[in-house]
Amino acid sequence: MRLPGRVVVITGAGGGIGRSVALAFAAEGADLVLSDLADSVDGVAEEARRAGVKALAVRGDVARAADMVTLAAKAVDELGRLDVLVTCAGVDGPGLLAEQDDATWTRVIDVNLNGTYRAIKAALPHMMARRSGRVVTIASIFGKHGGYGYITAYTASKHGVIGLTRALAAELGAQGYPAITVNAVCPGYVRAGMGIRLQHTKAGPLSGAEIFDRYFKRQVPLRRMVEADEIGHAAVFLALPDSGAITGQALNVDGGFVMS
Repeated sequence: MRLPGRVVVITGAGGGIGRSVALAFAAEGADLVLSDLADSVDGVAEEARRAGVKALAVRGDVARAADMVTLAAKAVDELGRLDVLVTCAGVDGPGLLAEQDDATWTRVIDVNLNGTYRAIKAALPHMMARRSGRVVTIASIFGKHGGYGYITAYTASKHGVIGLTRALAAELGAQGYPAITVNAVCPGYVRAGMGIRLQHTKAGPLSGAEIFDRYFKRQVPLRRMVEADEIGHAAVFLALPDSGAITGQALNVDGGFVMS
């Protein structure tokens, strides 16, 4: 175990990538505060506790700043500290831009980008008080690449997440907090949740499965989807003491699809 005694807050922990991130940290001995709107977060917390760590399940919406403030405070009040934040909460919003309704666009940006901002804004004062911490945002390879015409809002939001990550890393260093690092993990198509749903989405003349095969599968050197557990391992890596010299980076975990 490489993170015993550390306290990790994870948003969007009720399933998919968030669940895998939570269990990866539990395997390293970290205590967890897990947030999600879904009741499934209770089950994830129970899985983590079976690994021998403390795990709290908290209902919370990243679209509500007050929920994020409560989440961060709960980590400190009940577990004594807040060492790591991983922002996994996110939504997709399939649809060509010409067909995108304003409500869906606004919701995707508000959850994926503004929700990441709210979670960080709430957790950061606790890290600054200790002068140490790790922030790991879950972005996407579509934060570096176009979204092939059917996840435009999602692509825009994830570009924003990477920009926020880099700006905050630079800001903290300039403010004299070099022991607080901020990095992003950029998954490719993951065999969970959103990655599966997008293959069943219609976009203009092409189905999601056709888009996946034509624009992604054939261009990935590993010729496979990413497993959710592999995203969890990457998040753990960026939270380790040995990763203290890494900040402002956006780590692709995508089978080699985007090599930059």
